[in-house]
Amino acid sequence: MITDAFKASLDPSLFKLYRKYLYSRHKATAELSQAEVIHEVAKERLVRMADKFRKNAAYFDPGDQLKVIVDGSHKLASPVGMAAGFDKDCEMLAPTSYVFGFLNPGSVLKNPRKGNPQRRLAVDNDREALINAQGYPHKGLDHTVRNLQKFAAGPRGHARLLLNFSGITDTYTEDAVLDACKEIIRATSPYVDFGFEDNRASPNTDFNKKLQTPEFTKKMIDLMNSHVPPRLIKASKVAPYSALPPKEEEREARMKSIRVFYENGGQAVVLGNTRPVDTAANPLTRGFARPVAGESGRPLFPYMLRMVEDVHREFPGLTIIACGGIWNGEDAWQALQKGATLVQLYTALTFQGFGIVREIHDTLKKKLAGDTLQAFMEKRGRSSG
Repeated sequence: MITDAFKASLDPSLFKLYRKYLYSRHKATAELSQAEVIHEVAKERLVRMADKFRKNAAYFDPGDQLKVIVDGSHKLASPVGMAAGFDKDCEMLAPTSYVFGFLNPGSVLKNPRKGNPQRRLAVDNDREALINAQGYPHKGLDHTVRNLQKFAAGPRGHARLLLNFSGITDTYTEDAVLDACKEIIRATSPYVDFGFEDNRASPNTDFNKKLQTPEFTKKMIDLMNSHVPPRLIKASKVAPYSALPPKEEEREARMKSIRVFYENGGQAVVLGNTRPVDTAANPLTRGFARPVAGESGRPLFPYMLRMVEDVHREFPGLTIIACGGIWNGEDAWQALQKGATLVQLYTALTFQGFGIVREIHDTLKKKLAGDTLQAFMEKRGRSSG
């Protein structure tokens, strides 16, 4: 089964069959939805396949053409990364490090957290989307650090780590959030080689709304300036627009917070992998305990793309990581054309497997028509300036 699973992970057509097999075998439990159970099963099998990914690393290596330099000094072998949420507890770093240019594990929390009640994740197969109200489930900082130590000491691929963290605890105050963030950064920074990404964008944790103001953004970037090692980049996750075309009030609020982050030392933003949706409006989510959940996947793509375009126009020197609805190489190319430097995948992996990374690499190389991605970025930067 491991060999079959590995082959299926490389071929999107085979993966669809493998995915159907998993859904036929595994059902929901008292604590986890069916999709979460299957994610846990797939995660265990993926970890056991780390050596197969190591031996087949060349399959995902795009060569020199897609190498890219971020913020002047961080060299990545590929612009394609694995988005936050896929590997919350840093348990799958070894196998996935052979697939991606960078990994975005987390969101890492200080304390273990169960998250919201069981009815919290739905799969919309027709729209190729996930609807998530998990509420930051996490096994805690100590568990994460042990996994980071194990990854650092063992064999690994070329992917670099952009650690996603949240200061959410059971004490809902700004000071508690900042204190937790300090502890997370301090404990994990010896094992992080790309950067840190703060996450206040989850729509299914109510307190996050109070943390998304420009005033708290200033506190967060000040904390990151003080505690993130200078060699690492400082990034922030930003929620996408809730409607298209965006309301001017919402657009201005997003740009104001990004400006505060950027002008005070932030170097990158991750745009925007989860859009708030009304759970009562969808038959798949009417049983959710929460009125709002986050939708990710293919429907999010136009929202993300519009935001990438707006942010790049306003802040041409800011590194943009496009995350939301990217399903294939054509989508990734559009995001790069609009101003992104890097792209991330999550939902596409759950529907298509890791073979989609190879397809994106191949498509980007064709689109570049003999040029390098780095040269494309430099030309785009000159035209923006």
